[in-house]
Amino acid sequence: MNVTAIYIAKVPPIDLVGNQLAGESEETLYKEKLPFNVDLNLTDQLMQPTIKFDIVLPDSTYNVGSDVVNTVNGKLEQLRQDPNEMNKQVFAVLLLNHFIGDNPLQSQAGSDGFNGAVRSSVSSLLSDQLNSLAGNLIAGVDVNFNLQSGTDYASGTATNRTDLNVGLSKRFLNDRLTVNVGNNFNLEGQQPGEQATNIAGDISVGYKLTQDGRYLIRAYRRDQFIVIQGQVIETGVGFSMTVDYNHFYQIFSNKTKREREMRKQQRKDDRANKDKDKALDDKQTTTKTPDPVKTN
Repeated sequence: MNVTAIYIAKVPPIDLVGNQLAGESEETLYKEKLPFNVDLNLTDQLMQPTIKFDIVLPDSTYNVGSDVVNTVNGKLEQLRQDPNEMNKQVFAVLLLNHFIGDNPLQSQAGSDGFNGAVRSSVSSLLSDQLNSLAGNLIAGVDVNFNLQSGTDYASGTATNRTDLNVGLSKRFLNDRLTVNVGNNFNLEGQQPGEQATNIAGDISVGYKLTQDGRYLIRAYRRDQFIVIQGQVIETGVGFSMTVDYNHFYQIFSNKTKREREMRKQQRKDDRANKDKDKALDDKQTTTKTPDPVKTN
């Protein structure tokens, strides 16, 4: 087998590369949390698998400079040469939610302290309450609120930042067309050059080409602010195919999952009825009354 399980951990890389940094101003940039992929690789035989761990920083656009990304990727490449060190960092990320530096008892990633814990808890509570109140706010429209508050290091200094993400979703044409509109509103800690956005900043439109949703086409527009690049508007079109199957040949079958289940159930019912008829025939044969014997 060859299976890879991926866990996404959003952690700061400061403890991973702390001994390579020059000054405090540079260290602050590495306190910004990045989405690392923690991979569990299973290979060889099923009953005797070879288990390996890896940490990968996916290719994407981050709110930090290319120097930060290159330094982190270089350090991860060094870890891959030492499986023991890689395993140590993997378990640190999973259990401690940060990398381990030269001093395993101390982390340079810092903590928001009691104030940060309160802000995070209040943000979660307000998000739940807003979603509960908006459940039936607009008939036929799904409204979602997500309030996030924390510390932002992307600018090189630690600043409090609060964002409110508002999303609206509506289905049309018997649920075949889905329109999502929303945006992220900055309530605190706006970066220099960051523009005020409107409710239609992010738009995505998805259309099911087939009734069962097996083929889907999606167009989107996303507005985001990146410290290094400024305000960026991303647009694109995507196509996806979703298949449920138990056997490989079913991928190329035109029958839907429901049709296959109905056909399978029909075959099962036919066999049950056939067995029932056979059992009834056997019972009638064994209980048949013998012909009376004639005597003189």
